[in-house]
Amino acid sequence: MTVKLNLTIDETLVSKIKVYAAKKQTSVSKLVENLLREEIETGSTESNISKKFAGILSGKILDEEKMKEDYLKSKYGY
Repeated sequence: MTVKLNLTIDETLVSKIKVYAAKKQTSVSKLVENLLREEIETGSTESNISKKFAGILSGKILDEEKMKEDYLKSKYGY
């Protein structure tokens, strides 16, 4: 059984993820599911996800608090 899950991801990253998934001939949902399954099953201390996506952000540092603030501003208009 599958369950729908909403994720909040930086919009510039979303376009890169879609291109990556298309190159792998899979959906974004399957890509995320497989990456998370692998991460959980291996249980390694070093992130397999970060190895797979190393460089995809092109040096961009994500400020989680800023992203959260921007999201809340866009959602609630303040």
